[in-house]
Amino acid sequence: MGAGVEVQDLDHGLFQFSPPTWKHAIGYGIAILLFTVGFFTYSSSLSIPDVPRTDEAQTFTELQESETYDYGPVQDGYDPEEYAQEAAFIIINLELQYGVIAYDSCEYVENDDGGGSWEYSFSMADAQRLKLVDRMGEEITASFSESSLSPEGEFFQPSCGSSWERTIQGNGPESDENPIMSVFLMVEEDPFKYRLLSVQEVALFSIADAPPEVTQREDRGRFALLFVGIGGLVFMYSVEPSLKHDLRAIRRSNRTDAKDRSSGVGVLGHEGRQFQHLGPNFQILGPADLPRRSAETDWLFGAPQLPTSYDRVFAGDGDGAFIKEHPSRLGSPQPGTITLYSIGAVIFSGSFIWLSADLRARDGSGFHTLLGWGMTAFVTIVNLLWFYSAWKQFRLQRTINDLPTSPIRSVAVGQAEIVGQVRPSIAGTPEMTVGGRTHQGLVLWQWKSYHYECHTDSDGDTSCSWSHVETKNGGVPFIVHDGTGGILIDPMLWEEKKGKIDRGLVVDEWQRGDWKWNLTCIGIGDPIYLLGDCEPRKNDHLEAWGSDPTLPNALVTIVPSTDTGEGSVLHYGTELDVLSNMRSTFEILIVPMLVFLFGIFMFISYTP
Repeated sequence: MGAGVEVQDLDHGLFQFSPPTWKHAIGYGIAILLFTVGFFTYSSSLSIPDVPRTDEAQTFTELQESETYDYGPVQDGYDPEEYAQEAAFIIINLELQYGVIAYDSCEYVENDDGGGSWEYSFSMADAQRLKLVDRMGEEITASFSESSLSPEGEFFQPSCGSSWERTIQGNGPESDENPIMSVFLMVEEDPFKYRLLSVQEVALFSIADAPPEVTQREDRGRFALLFVGIGGLVFMYSVEPSLKHDLRAIRRSNRTDAKDRSSGVGVLGHEGRQFQHLGPNFQILGPADLPRRSAETDWLFGAPQLPTSYDRVFAGDGDGAFIKEHPSRLGSPQPGTITLYSIGAVIFSGSFIWLSADLRARDGSGFHTLLGWGMTAFVTIVNLLWFYSAWKQFRLQRTINDLPTSPIRSVAVGQAEIVGQVRPSIAGTPEMTVGGRTHQGLVLWQWKSYHYECHTDSDGDTSCSWSHVETKNGGVPFIVHDGTGGILIDPMLWEEKKGKIDRGLVVDEWQRGDWKWNLTCIGIGDPIYLLGDCEPRKNDHLEAWGSDPTLPNALVTIVPSTDTGEGSVLHYGTELDVLSNMRSTFEILIVPMLVFLFGIFMFISYTP
């Protein structure tokens, strides 16, 4: 099957599942683990009683006869072996006469810097039988659940400026230190008994202050949503664009075929493809020793043959036909409309939007409310940033898909897209030396240096890591040639106008002692894609870097767009490589837009 047919067949239709690499499989595994934890967390919440909100409870100033209470079927989660299935829920102020209900203390806590502060701590006591009385002296015995619900309560906090411990308890009917509490009670009809749900200390019987909400079932479900939401986020970022797998398969085949070939200039062999090294004015110096282009990032269908001389770098090759991987010959592959990325995005955003709305709508405390609004603000900001980023990516992808790739020999002034092979200008390929290693055959490069550093913290623990020290960019003017002609590109103009430059993946990495360097670059023979504005070259630029007055393409160059409002790209690789990093319009734009609208709807109108 021909190369062109292979690429044109890459239409992934409505849904596409791309087998993950081992790196992506790790992300899938983490996501599945989080989904599993979320499922079991939610399942465990179903065994916790679903307690009504306190505003749904009957309120009394004193205890009543049993038939006075408004009994009804309990909600989900009440084990028949522990609870009656008919009950009423009431709020009433009671005094604790016997039994321990809570503990608190104040102690001085030192920090790592040698200082410290007084810290207050509070905890509810284990469930036990408590004797309580109302304002009329009517006495009941009640306790918190011993298995399905944990004791919940809030008490007055004494000043914390010295060391002390306290047991909050009833001290008998004669004591004036017994706590008076607003009590949330479950009254079971058959057999008749009272069960404590939550308590709030008050100063007097006459003060009405609602006890805390009992949201242990809901909180367990919220943790399940949190686990599922994080799992969705991990899953979302573990799904690579659908075209990546197919292009990687082609390059894997190229790597296998290259094992029996010797490397050379323009020839992918077992050591990679060598760059051509040139001096000024097109003086060919031979193959570069370092670096070498690997099969994982090289041309899909073999590098076009470089000319034996560069007498007319702006003129077409031979019959002036396009190079093999020009979009005019290959067409544009289509990524899958829907992939697992969309599913992960919906799971992530839906879980977090629902969680933030639920925290606001049914708060268990002031902290729940604050957390709910904080998460709502976070989700809203993330949605806005996601939608803005998606809109920019959509506009760029639309431009790439809609703008025809110009033949370089007839490229016109204005917005233009070109694809071609990197060839030298009169600047040649100057040697670049860093970290004791010399590289040749390059026209664009970026190297980064790292230093291995160790730090010891206050506890005496030592940790070591590579710290980034410096980044340096470099480059010289070069020619982009698509078979029909060449055009001169000046990296300095892209740097000055802050255009986006993508030099591809790391091609060389080396270490000397506790220093490490890596290199990304574009060299002679490499594929390159440019999207920007075609504009005339200035006279001083023509004189400095050469031209051919008989060829219109020799008098223009491509620079970052300034007036069109679209993106500008100088990217290692052909248009196929650029498109392989993108997703379908549905995933780029529609999914973030739906998530954004759903988030706004939940923000405005959600009720429990």
